[in-house]
Amino acid sequence: MILPKISAAILSMATYGSAYAVADRQLCISFEQWVVMAGATNGAACVFGVELDDANLHRMTARHNFTRYAEEHGLLLDEFDPLFERGVIEGETLTRRRASIIVPRHDGLIKGFHHDKLIDYARIRNALGH
Repeated sequence: MILPKISAAILSMATYGSAYAVADRQLCISFEQWVVMAGATNGAACVFGVELDDANLHRMTARHNFTRYAEEHGLLLDEFDPLFERGVIEGETLTRRRASIIVPRHDGLIKGFHHDKLIDYARIRNALGH
């Protein structure tokens, strides 16, 4: 089930400064789920009013890093945009529904989002290979 993993990614970004820190929590996460989770963190940050340019940079960084990982590991990533967009919608919905849990972590979530919009590939490779 992806919803607990999306929740974990959003809360990880808010608490640990990166959505990719969730890898340290020993969750079994597929490559496609990582893309959805990246979209969810983008959607959550959008609920809190991040600039459109920042949201787009976050998406482009995620696309670049996931595409590179797929190429290096023989994976297919033909569906990045639909998976990411699904995550955006689910992240927005979850954030609105669980506002009482997420709002107190607003500053941490935004800080984590700004970290992840420029995250280097090595951090992604380590998280996905965890």
